[in-house]
Amino acid sequence: MVESVYVYIGPSIKGVIQKGTIYPGSRQEVIAALDRAIQKYPRIRNLIVSGDTLAVDRISVKTPGTRLSTEYKKLVAELN
Repeated sequence: MVESVYVYIGPSIKGVIQKGTIYPGSRQEVIAALDRAIQKYPRIRNLIVSGDTLAVDRISVKTPGTRLSTEYKKLVAELN
């Protein structure tokens, strides 16, 4: 059985999470592993995408008006 992977496609947050980090396991396992980061910055959860949809999601995060683009911009605004 091939284990699934998830990728964080949001902005890097020093000392918290790095853009492009790959996490093996189920979505629930990845969310649990990132609990501290998600508690601090809840929008991180919305920017963790499946490896299966990564190619499309990487385009979507850069496309104005999409859910991923909106979440990315809101997280960046929170960081500033």
